[in-house]
Amino acid sequence: MTRQAREQFVATLAMLLTLAVGGAIVGGHSGGLLVPITAVLVMAYAKGRLVILDFMDLRTGRGIMRPALLAWPAVLLALALARTLTAALIG
Repeated sequence: MTRQAREQFVATLAMLLTLAVGGAIVGGHSGGLLVPITAVLVMAYAKGRLVILDFMDLRTGRGIMRPALLAWPAVLLALALARTLTAALIG
């Protein structure tokens, strides 16, 4: 592993940890409100994107796997947001 690759790995890991802690704090204090829940879902997608691109080494890849793996968490988080919206509207 080169020095540049190691520094990029550490920076990505720091970003993942920051997003994880931030998501936990925001989620813990959300109180079931829509905006904080949406923020947590956006942070979850950002974490998934970092893992897919950096830790699965797909940042430079141009195959079908990259968009498919990026679409998977987007679909799941969109369903989670739809569930939250439905629960908020129903009561």
